[in-house]
Amino acid sequence: MRVVWMLVLACLLLIPDTPPATAGLDPVRDFVEQVNSASNAFFSSGSEADAREKCRHLLSWAFDEQAMAEYALAKAWDTTTGDDRKAFLDAFEEGIITAYLRRMASGAALTYAGAREPFKGDLYAASRLTKPGKPDQTWIWRMRPAGETWRIVDVLVDGHSAIFAERQEYAQVLQDNHGDINAVIAFIRNRAARGLQSK
Repeated sequence: MRVVWMLVLACLLLIPDTPPATAGLDPVRDFVEQVNSASNAFFSSGSEADAREKCRHLLSWAFDEQAMAEYALAKAWDTTTGDDRKAFLDAFEEGIITAYLRRMASGAALTYAGAREPFKGDLYAASRLTKPGKPDQTWIWRMRPAGETWRIVDVLVDGHSAIFAERQEYAQVLQDNHGDINAVIAFIRNRAARGLQSK
């Protein structure tokens, strides 16, 4: 799996800052630039609460959170139901918001870098994250069709899959706690709280 990610990253890094116009990919660029614009505006008011609401709104229309959550929880998703599943999804979303805002703080900005034709049903587009005093990062949005638009199902930061990292961490927590989903929920919430305190 990691080899595939690295190959995709290598291909996208070859894309020039202003790629040739490609009719089939223009809607993809429009979608990614909307995501970039929304991300860049998180802290426009200077309010933490406002930034979280803006991020939550972005997730609602641009990300397939349930698909991401199902993959991250792996087999445990099928045995988690009712209130436990809702609590997990709520914690999962808050965890994404906290991590996203930490990366977009301190003057960070995303700009479109390019896209490639679909690979095994998924489409990959790249943005470049710049932050004062920090090396640039390449973010690769892994997307799937959703009607006439797309939904993001993963973000690869410099070749590392965010959702795969979550899957590994949750698997370890479940293993250490005899499959207790509440331990995963507590883990996500505690990590998010630490993230807020470190901002």
